[in-house]
Amino acid sequence: GFTELMPTPHQKAGSFAPDEPTRRDAAAALRLALATQTAARPDGASEAVVPRIAEPAGENLWDSLFLERQPGSFPTYPGDRAFLVEFDLETTPPGLEERLFAFRLAGRLPVIAHVERYGALPRDARRLAALGQKAALLVNLPSLGGADGWFVKRLARKLVTQQLVHALATDCHGPGDLAAVAAGLAWLRSHRAPAEVEALLLHHPRRILDGDLPEW
Repeated sequence: GFTELMPTPHQKAGSFAPDEPTRRDAAAALRLALATQTAARPDGASEAVVPRIAEPAGENLWDSLFLERQPGSFPTYPGDRAFLVEFDLETTPPGLEERLFAFRLAGRLPVIAHVERYGALPRDARRLAALGQKAALLVNLPSLGGADGWFVKRLARKLVTQQLVHALATDCHGPGDLAAVAAGLAWLRSHRAPAEVEALLLHHPRRILDGDLPEW
């Protein structure tokens, strides 16, 4: 049911950090491939599947590459008002709150990917709520469906239920991830009110792209 897709390829020092032309070429190839696809409708007919593919952003790992780049030189979401960042899974960066606040002062909204996966962080509700005042917090739909194991699933569902996160993401790396996304969507629709589902999947993401921190 998604009609707009936001590619965010990884940006990692010494590993995988495609430059802007490479990211744009990949997005163009994806648009071309999707333009030839069709999907079955309930009445048995088929229709074209042409979701809008936005200009690619990036999932910036908080590493030496990210810290060496000047503000504005790392990939941001279209409009340059927000950017996606992820951390090492076991440790959060020192001075994180101060750096996030500095980004906000500079006019950019940090968006923290898959907070359910960061060691002790998702279990510290007080610190997570404080981070959520300085950055938009995301949970992965596959985590809600159990793709990362029982413990992460439990944390992800708790964070969504307590409204400690602002939006949800697919974290799709390929077609094989779609079943896990569907499982997460199924749990969300059966356990949260329709208005909350719309907020997490539609209204809040649009506010984040505009550089605004959503509120519950």
